[in-house]
Amino acid sequence: MEILGILLTPVVEISKCLLVPIRQQIGCCFHYHKNVRGLRAEMVELVRIRGAIRNRADEARRKGETIDFTVEEWFKKVDEIESDVKKKLDDHVEDDKRICSSSGCFPDLGSRCRLNEEAIEKMAVVRELQKHGTFSSVSHLGPPPSIDQTLTGCFEPFESTKSAMAQVMAALDNNEVDIIGVFGIGGIGKTTLMMEVAKQAKREQIFDEVVMTTVSHNLHMEKLQTEIAEQLGLKLDETSLFVRALRLATRLKLEKKVLIILDDVWERIELVQVGIPHGAEHCGCKIVVTTRSEDVCNEMDCKSSINVKVLNADDSWKLFKRFAGNIVDSPTLHTVAKKVAQEAGGLPIVLVTLGRALRNKEPLRWSEALKALRTSKHEEIKGMNEKVFSCIKLSFDYIQSEEAKFCFLYCSVFPEDYDISAENLVMYLVGEGFFANLETLDERRNRVHAIIDSLKASCLLLCSEIEGYVKMHDVVRDVAIAIASSDSYGFMIKAGLELRYFPQVENSKSVRRFSLIKSKVYKYPDRMEFPELRALLMQCGQFVVNIPNDFFTGLKALKVLDLKGHSGILPTSIKCLTNLRTLCIHGGSLKQASILGELANLEILSLKQSSLDVFPVEIRRLTNLRVLDLRLRRSHQYSSYDDVTVPPNVISGLRKLEEMYLGKSFTRWEVEELSRRSFANLAEVASLDHLTTLEIHIRDYNCFFVDFISPLQNLMNFKIEVSANTYDSEPSKARRLVVDMRDDSGGLPKRIGSWARVLLKRTEQLHLKNWKGLQNVEQLYEEGFNPLAWLHIFNCGINIICSSTFLRNFVCLEKLTIKSCSECEVVFLSDNHNIEKSMLLCLTSVSFRDLPKLISIWKGIDPYVFQNLEYIAVVKCPKLLKLFTPMYAKLLKRCFKLTSSSFPNSGMGR
Repeated sequence: MEILGILLTPVVEISKCLLVPIRQQIGCCFHYHKNVRGLRAEMVELVRIRGAIRNRADEARRKGETIDFTVEEWFKKVDEIESDVKKKLDDHVEDDKRICSSSGCFPDLGSRCRLNEEAIEKMAVVRELQKHGTFSSVSHLGPPPSIDQTLTGCFEPFESTKSAMAQVMAALDNNEVDIIGVFGIGGIGKTTLMMEVAKQAKREQIFDEVVMTTVSHNLHMEKLQTEIAEQLGLKLDETSLFVRALRLATRLKLEKKVLIILDDVWERIELVQVGIPHGAEHCGCKIVVTTRSEDVCNEMDCKSSINVKVLNADDSWKLFKRFAGNIVDSPTLHTVAKKVAQEAGGLPIVLVTLGRALRNKEPLRWSEALKALRTSKHEEIKGMNEKVFSCIKLSFDYIQSEEAKFCFLYCSVFPEDYDISAENLVMYLVGEGFFANLETLDERRNRVHAIIDSLKASCLLLCSEIEGYVKMHDVVRDVAIAIASSDSYGFMIKAGLELRYFPQVENSKSVRRFSLIKSKVYKYPDRMEFPELRALLMQCGQFVVNIPNDFFTGLKALKVLDLKGHSGILPTSIKCLTNLRTLCIHGGSLKQASILGELANLEILSLKQSSLDVFPVEIRRLTNLRVLDLRLRRSHQYSSYDDVTVPPNVISGLRKLEEMYLGKSFTRWEVEELSRRSFANLAEVASLDHLTTLEIHIRDYNCFFVDFISPLQNLMNFKIEVSANTYDSEPSKARRLVVDMRDDSGGLPKRIGSWARVLLKRTEQLHLKNWKGLQNVEQLYEEGFNPLAWLHIFNCGINIICSSTFLRNFVCLEKLTIKSCSECEVVFLSDNHNIEKSMLLCLTSVSFRDLPKLISIWKGIDPYVFQNLEYIAVVKCPKLLKLFTPMYAKLLKRCFKLTSSSFPNSGMGR
């Protein structure tokens, strides 16, 4: 027995050693599938979290924000683990296939144990990433765009500009030079030259930061500091100029090498007061000053002054020919065209302006132009020679109509470098009585826009970065002011100035148009005596002084009065302006608004952003009114827009009204005709036969089902919101209709009203909200929505949008959004009707969010119909298992954006 024990003991011990790992491997095999399933589920959740965070990041990018580094790193780690997990899961699938295909159908315990351990390890990483995916913020405001990305000046490499640029670059490279002056006649191209210098300096990394700002004739120190600071990513909140200068200087000293370009300087600027360190205080800071005068370079202590010379004869001819056309080489025009180009004096702005003015003109007009250029005289203008004036004056003389000339001159009544609103020009010109031969205001507005386009084409006006606005080159403006100030036109322009006293005039009878736009006037006279004054433009900025009560008494001939920005109480003497046609009071306090009823000849009344305690019933006497803008700001004593209402029988009296803008200022309207009413009925609005533009908010959704005798047949432009709530909508020129039924649970009570049917034919943006009784849009309006470009449906009872037969009524549809519709199962449903392939070619964007029953987007419909889609979003649609087939995927050549949380594995379907 002892011998047997001796023999068995090693065997038992060896068995124990072998059984432990075998048991562990069997355990790994037992938990393997559970852990793999767990890993797959955790990965699905991580992908869902990533999708939500990526949506937030995409939205932040669209706002111009920079995504946080930690978020970007998190995205990178998620992408890496997703790729790794996919590989491991693929290995699992292959392992299962291998086992099932083998004869013994028994897994490799070692392989299974390894995969199990990896699954546990990866699952821990995935859970850790989920934990770290709870970002409170994903982005931050990034630095301002680099100057080489934003400047788009058209630099022409002529001999003179190449020479000047080479000198500037050499001076920038000279350590002994800290301030550089670049001077030349107005319109020579100094600004364009410095844009190219800035771009090259940044591109070649000569400087760490490059800042360029315009100073202009009237130096505004606070504005100058702000523009420099913003380009450096610095926000200046202080009001003290001294403190602002200290903060700006501190920021500039953080940069080792910085270039600051001060464009269009007219007099010495104390750089220390601005906050620009240089010289011994900051050796790496260089300043370039552009000016029309070499004297300014000397006043600024420039170490190097560079003269931008006019173009030589060859370069002048090349530039002139480019804008006048190749016809200047024809035998009949070549000689006179050469002489005309010579008269431009080598000044680029004049060559361009003159070339555009004479383009496609007959030879006789060229000869007349040459004679005019050689004989015209002008008043002396600082910084401009005689040839400059005569050339631009000639372009003015070539403006064909008197209306167009006045439109050009009215652009000079604004401050230098100002963005000029085309709508302001419309109000001024219409108020003066121009375009009387045109019947409607819309026709007159179109004429003004056509004139503006013509003036831009002639280089007399410039494009603005703001839609609906234009700008005027400062040289052209100087000429325009000289022309406008003559007795022929009678303008007095004191715009953008700081005036301690009201301007004095020797002969007040000669002044017919007076501009004080954006000027600081410290004191107004008690009474103005300008018997021939037709237009008084007093738009002000933040600096406001109350206007004396008798101020308007001596302005009997006044037709246009612009008081935008004056927040004081309206002087009672305004009732003396019985010839007034245009009145703009933006931001005013109208405590005595009843006096407006005295202005019987008024055609345009704009009280935008003014406060109104009581709606003045006297407005009903303004029977000549064409435009009424009452988009008011709420008075502090009212907490709701409902507190001020439109009295009955006021709107209906404005029979000539063409445009009415009420916005969200008045939301309570009677719907049914009642014998006794406390406020206006919508039928009054509908009764305005000439109304073409309407912006209104209506609280009572029952109005949508009411018929009117006159159903707004002439209404062509509108923003109408039928809702108990007010929504902030993005600015748009589209014809917009919003209908919010306030969670109404019933069906359509009856056919929609006559006015609604009329407008649905013209609507470009349609928003349907909280309408539980609406099952499809065909039910809403059977005749279709041909102009509709954007359809937004939120929290409605629809189960489908429409059938394929009805699709032909969406030929202009560009964007479709469906959100929070709990019953929606199919978006577009085939009814076996033949569908034209060109039916939805405009559709580029679709978005489906929070649709729990959605099973199909385009059921039974040829995918060719949707081949121009560029954006598809599918979020929280759990029953939508397939977005599109592989054949359809090949058609989506233009689709560049796909957002989905419904298909975590591929984003396209299973």
